Amino acid sequence: MTCVQLYHYLSIILAICSQVSLIYTIMNLDDFVALVELIFFLSSVTHGIGNCIFHRIHRHRIQYITFEMIHFSELIEPHEDVIIQRYIDKCIIFYGSCLLVLYLCWAAAAFIIPFIMNQPFPIPIEYPFNVYYQPLKTIIYIHHVVVGLHLTAQICTNTFMSLLLWFASARFEILTEELRKTTDVYHLAKCIRKHQYLLKYATEVTLAARPFAFTTVCCSTTCTIITCLLLLTNDSSAMIYQYFGFIISGLSEVFMYTWPAEYLIYRSQDVAHAVFDTPWYDQSIEIRKCLQIIIRRSQEPVTVAIACIMPTLSFSYFASYCSTIVSYFTTLRIFLNDEK
Repeated sequence: MTCVQLYHYLSIILAICSQVSLIYTIMNLDDFVALVELIFFLSSVTHGIGNCIFHRIHRHRIQYITFEMIHFSELIEPHEDVIIQRYIDKCIIFYGSCLLVLYLCWAAAAFIIPFIMNQPFPIPIEYPFNVYYQPLKTIIYIHHVVVGLHLTAQICTNTFMSLLLWFASARFEILTEELRKTTDVYHLAKCIRKHQYLLKYATEVTLAARPFAFTTVCCSTTCTIITCLLLLTNDSSAMIYQYFGFIISGLSEVFMYTWPAEYLIYRSQDVAHAVFDTPWYDQSIEIRKCLQIIIRRSQEPVTVAIACIMPTLSFSYFASYCSTIVSYFTTLRIFLNDEK
């Protein structure tokens, strides 16, 4: 745990150093394309710093929900393993591709682009002193590489938060299957207790995931709009394809959260349907009251949202998010055309 804490502090310090250099370069730059690219990098650095800070703030909650997931996997039963494996098969291609693309992009930026673009460092940052003599040049180059690697790892935290949301959805689906197979009052009482526990666990998961989701939405919105502005320039076809890749990456980061959040809403509500399908009419008044409580509680789904700041993440939100991006881009394009 001490090493993890030192790693987070080191990542924040190194990222802040890069952030200061980026701000200095942006303030002394006149080239529109280079300015937009640097703002893109600045937003990515801010995203990584935000993830580090939120991880430090919510470390105890993240430990709790992670250890609970590990404990469940150690005691998993065959019918539960089938459901978990179905979720893995559904998600592994998308999330695995996102992780691979992130690291490959930074590897290209660190070791290929400086030689192709004839620039000394992976990120085109200017410094208020001479950086072209050794060993300072090598130190700055290593600093860029390390910062990029740390930030890439921190951005990959989105995948871990999505994993926790998917796991909560899988637990609700397992409970739903158990409720549909209930044959006696004792098993029904066990399912009721498990539902109360899952509600508490899912709430902890959403509380841990929502600050990371909010940072992702803010930074991805900035990066996506800025990258759309680059499409207005007269760059080569290869650069335009690269810009489209950046846009898809920004939208994919938001989709990382909206997809499991949508499933969590559906699975938490599906418990009510499973309860209604049980032979409740043969049970006692006390059991019926407990089932009514479950049905009423399931009508309030578990959501990933921040009151007055971030609406509930779902497929509907993702569609409106894409529409908003297009609207912002259209407004900025009209503004730039008027300026010309």
